[in-house]
Order: sequence, then C-alpha cells, then structure tokens
Amino acid sequence: MRRVNNLYTAVIAFDNLYAAYRRALKGNEGKMPGLRFFFHAENEIIRLHRELADGSYMPGDYHYFTCFEPKERIIAVAPFRDRVVHHAIVGVLNPIYEKIFISDSYATRKNMGVHKAIERAQYFIRRNAWYLKSDILKYFNSVDHKVLLKLFARKIKDNRLLDLLDKITVNGGSEGRGIPIGNQTSQFFSNIYLDQLDHFLKEKKRMRSYIRYMDDFVVFSNDKEELLNLRREISAFLADNLELQLKDKATYINSRSNGLSFLGRRIFPSIIRIQSENLKRCLKNLDRRRHEYATGLIDEKRLMQSQQSCMANLKLWNTYHLRKKIYAGQLS
Repeated sequence: MRRVNNLYTAVIAFDNLYAAYRRALKGNEGKMPGLRFFFHAENEIIRLHRELADGSYMPGDYHYFTCFEPKERIIAVAPFRDRVVHHAIVGVLNPIYEKIFISDSYATRKNMGVHKAIERAQYFIRRNAWYLKSDILKYFNSVDHKVLLKLFARKIKDNRLLDLLDKITVNGGSEGRGIPIGNQTSQFFSNIYLDQLDHFLKEKKRMRSYIRYMDDFVVFSNDKEELLNLRREISAFLADNLELQLKDKATYINSRSNGLSFLGRRIFPSIIRIQSENLKRCLKNLDRRRHEYATGLIDEKRLMQSQQSCMANLKLWNTYHLRKKIYAGQLS
C-alpha cells in the first residue's frame, strides 16, 4: 500500500479549518457551543490553527448522554472546537481512503447510505439462495487503539498527523479500547477498521456478493456449506487481526425464502417491507409530534416536516396501502 506524506499542513490550513467549522456548524446553529464559536469564529480558528501548528492542541472532555432509539446507546459529544478538528481531519483523509474502500461498504460515505445498501442487498438476494448475516459484538467499544493506529500508519506517512490521530483516539476510549459513538472521526475510523474484513472477504475469499453497513454485514451464496465454513473463517480473522468478536445472537445462516432483516427492512427477492419495530417507532414519533402540535409546543410547519419525513422514508418501499392508512388516521 502506497503511503501518503505531507498531510498535516493541509489539515491545519486556515481554509480547511474554516470549511470544517462550517460543516460542524450544520445542525448546531441554534445551540450555545456552536453560537459561541460562531461569534468569535475567526479568532477561534486562528487559535486552533496555532495550537495544532505548535503541537499544544489537546482534545477536551466529552459530554455523554443516553439515546434509547433504535436501541439504548451512550452518545459522546465532543466540545465544538474538537468537532471542527474532526471534520478537518476527515475532510483531508476521506478522498485518500475512498480509493481504498470497497464499493459495497455503505455507511457514512457520500452517495451511499441506507437506501442504496437495502437495494444492493435485494440485488444479491435475488441471485443467491442463502445468506450469512452478522454484526460485531460491542463494536465501537471493542476497537483496539494499537491496531487502529497501525492501520493509519499503513497509509499515512506524516508523523505529525499520526500523533494527532493518536491524541483523538486515546481521548475517546478506555484501557486502550473504544471509540465514542457520535464523533465524525469515529464513524470514519470505524470504516477504516472494518475495511480489513471487506478486503479479506472480497479479495482472499472471493465473495462477490457481500455488503457492509458499519458493523452489520451480509455474505450471500448459493452454497450453504460455503457459508458455514466462512463463518468460522470470519470469526478467526476478526479475532486474529482486529481483536473483535462476532455477536453470536446476531450471526446466522438463512434461506432467502425467509427474507433478510437488514437495516430496518425485511428484504425478499420481489418485495421490501418495513420491519414492525421500525413502523412502531415511526408511528410513535408521529403521535408525539401531533400531541406537541395540539398543546402548542410546535407549529404546523414543524408537524408537517415530521410527517413528510416519515412518509418519504416509507415511500421508498412497498408501503402504498400502509401510507394510505396512516394518512386516513387508521394507524397510530
């Protein structure tokens, strides 16, 4: 793998930090940390540049909160100035790693996403009778810092940038493991980490029908025995190379006739349905917004935005009659 040098200067350049600040501000325009930075933006970026240039920059402490949907997770929120640094790093590194990532890795990548991943999964299930589905046990908490930094060093030759990546990685974990859920860098780092599995399956095992979205992945085949053997090989590869384990309860081989549960959908060769728990969550959110509107907490525009967002998501799949019932108030 060809290593790339002289990246640190590009990361800490004023123009790059300013562009990163604008990206970090999206969705945070009305929140106090973003507003404070916005009010003194030029001085804050100059100060950040100086700290990065002289090596005195140190990431701050995270603020943690618990998210309960779609499942209980602890979300880490970095100080706003650190989020600017995260975006600055990803902005420079992303074009480099995009050349390495396989075409069937869909999480947190431009022009990819959930909908394309679901469509690709249906494409594969139409051509294969069996599939192996799995994800990683406590993935974000299990990422090994030493392994991750070695992966960085395989592609990045710039020692100053490697030192900065080390600071960010160590700041977000505990006892040499873990990257916090919620960081721009964490999402990017997680793709770099499991890119090793992608290339193992695509290049060494020659599995053409394979798809990954973050740590959820599916391998398709017309040979059930091949998938049985592959499950053992994947488990060994993850343990030996990435210090990871498969989640046993979420790892199974099944026939396409039973459908594939993937990214909140039930995927069959000829139809895609929304999973019941995702539909319940959508209806619950709509009910909450209607109640907020009725009690004056939100205006009609906000209510319509929530309803249109839910319907736009449902509209992508086979949900015509379902959407008619929701509009008619027959479901709630």
